[in-house]
Amino acid sequence: MKTRIIGNGSVWWGEATDEPGWGRQSVMTMAREDGRPTERCRISHHGVCLSIPKRSSFATGLTLVLLVLLQATFSGSAIETVGVFNVLDYGAKGDGTNDDTAAVQKAIDACAVRGGGQVLLPAGTFLTGALTLQSRMDFHLANGAVLKGSANWRDYGHPGALLFAKDATNLTVSGNGVIDGNDRAVWQQLANEEAGGDVNKTNWWPESFTGDWWPFDKLPDQPQTHGGRPMMVIFIGCQQVRMHDFTLRHAPSWTVHLVGCDDVVIDDISIHNAWDVANCDGIDIDHSRDVRVANCDISAADDGIVIKDTPNFASYGGSARITVTGCVIESRSSGLKIDETYTLPGARDIVFADCVVSHSNRGLSIQSLDAGNIENVLFANITVETGFQPHKWWGAAEPIHISHFPRNAKTKLGYVRNIRFSNILCHGENGVFLMGWTNSPLENIVLDNVRVEIAKTSDVPGGFYDERPMGIFTNGIFEYKLAGIYARDINGLSLRHTEVVWGKPLDKTYGKSLDAKDVKNLEGKLRD
Repeated sequence: MKTRIIGNGSVWWGEATDEPGWGRQSVMTMAREDGRPTERCRISHHGVCLSIPKRSSFATGLTLVLLVLLQATFSGSAIETVGVFNVLDYGAKGDGTNDDTAAVQKAIDACAVRGGGQVLLPAGTFLTGALTLQSRMDFHLANGAVLKGSANWRDYGHPGALLFAKDATNLTVSGNGVIDGNDRAVWQQLANEEAGGDVNKTNWWPESFTGDWWPFDKLPDQPQTHGGRPMMVIFIGCQQVRMHDFTLRHAPSWTVHLVGCDDVVIDDISIHNAWDVANCDGIDIDHSRDVRVANCDISAADDGIVIKDTPNFASYGGSARITVTGCVIESRSSGLKIDETYTLPGARDIVFADCVVSHSNRGLSIQSLDAGNIENVLFANITVETGFQPHKWWGAAEPIHISHFPRNAKTKLGYVRNIRFSNILCHGENGVFLMGWTNSPLENIVLDNVRVEIAKTSDVPGGFYDERPMGIFTNGIFEYKLAGIYARDINGLSLRHTEVVWGKPLDKTYGKSLDAKDVKNLEGKLRD
């Protein structure tokens, strides 16, 4: 009998062979497929798997070493085991219309009381508001399961997100199911309350966030005066977080927001958001450390993956030791980005590698407007495709963008230094944009084996650069002939095996291959 065992954070498959039973208890030998030593277990009528170190030791008592979830096939039926908390057993309907919030939360709470385990959403559509996860828990979406967010912002309460956790340890979200943010319904509900039902009403825009945990503006102890859009996932101050295999879609606001988290792995998840919804960022990594994001497929109108230090969470320290690898990203904004480093120490020791960015309005981006420092960042082995978007979307089709200037007159600006772009293939409607600040130039910027191919391909007029969300020019946009590489206020710019290739068609909005001013210690030559 081939059997799947889950216990103590590990999963394995093996062959279970029945042995002569002891009384009413079944005894099995577990031959593990991973090559590790054979396991001998007895299965009680409660479904608890107890290891048997030595058969002769049974008389002196068995040692309970694993509480497992055992899924096995006996004549086509599965064993019901302790450790799995199926939401259907707690009253969830899974019909897509019943409010399953209380039932699913009851299963989560029961799992926590028992010391952890797996909360299982089987196939079905479970409509809920905010759910609060806890430590030592695997929130598992089975194949065919959909967790669908409520349209009513009030149903997200203090958490302000569909899935919420704070100060949890050893927390997993897994499975082949779907988490659906129900974006259109959320926007329509807010429009019904605030804009006479017209989601396109002039000068109306729904608040980006709801609940207590806003990254900007409202603090947790301040009242919320009007409705807002929920995030899909907010984890705050959590450790040993794992997310894998599932799909998130239709986010009304940020999709995954990690705040002050340590030891995080996000692997092989998909994010599919609408192409016309602002603020639907894919993954926002905020004041977090030791984070690994890999093999993800992200499509979002707003930024794909962003590293930041937002002001409301300054107590969690800086962002550091982060890798993003093997991801495919479509974005009308920035594909891979570091920005909003409001607080010291800032963001450092970050690698983006082996990724593909397409349909972007600002491919690889660093935007520094605040006190936090940004240093030791590597972008490597990436292809970037960009094009102009309507002015609603920030950016000017730059495949590589660094901007560094104070947010306002009171800002004590940090520094940006030791940034390297290596083995980057760019194709789009604009070139590289590198702009430091007169009193705080960019430091040690390297372009190594970077190819920039430029041609006019969209019907959106070009001939401008875009510094938004802020700008030292009016509205953050200024007209200028577009360069292959635009460089201002830099101390140390190295061009190694870097080339600009002008394609066709082009128009009068394009200018020089290299347009550099106030650049000290320029090394290398541009090939064009």
